[in-house]
Amino acid sequence: MVRSLKASAFALFALVATLSINPSHAAESPSEFIERLARTAISTLTESALSLEERQDRFRMMLRNGFDIDAVSRFLLGPFRRKASDDELLSFREALEDNVVATYAWRFGAYNGQRFEVTGFRDGRRGRKIVNSVIEPVDGSESISVDWTLSPHDDTWRIFDISIEGLSMLVTQRDEYASVIRRNGGEIGALTKALKAQSERLNKKQRRASSS
Repeated sequence: MVRSLKASAFALFALVATLSINPSHAAESPSEFIERLARTAISTLTESALSLEERQDRFRMMLRNGFDIDAVSRFLLGPFRRKASDDELLSFREALEDNVVATYAWRFGAYNGQRFEVTGFRDGRRGRKIVNSVIEPVDGSESISVDWTLSPHDDTWRIFDISIEGLSMLVTQRDEYASVIRRNGGEIGALTKALKAQSERLNKKQRRASSS
């Protein structure tokens, strides 16, 4: 049950986090930012007529514009990034982006009307803001508490992290990645290779599902 709730909430997080930032909304509060992106996300990536490739292409373009991917990459690698070359860091970042696309783009076709409500925001560390929200499942089950961590970016915001019921998804992912790196003698390349292999498996699986 917990795994299912996390998957549903993180799918919505990825959906909202990938939307492009419109400069005309630069004066938005953190709450307004998340509310607008959620509305736009539902109308942009949940169209049933979209093919897997179209959904992935749209997702990738939005991911690059709306998500603090550079900061996320550095955070996920933790202290291991200090010994990595620039080429290794770039390869990891590219593999991470591909993996996010392969993991979450297809989920948006399964959106079934969950209600999303922003309840406020508070100050975070390093100038960040934390937006509080809840997701109400359509089956009447218990609501899910979701906190969004926003980083200031020029005159607007970028999404950095999400916490579901108090659990940071980035911290959880960093721990998993660190385990892979340690098992492979501290080599970031091993993690990059694992991400690429996983992305390939996911893409093959989704292509088979979409053609059946």
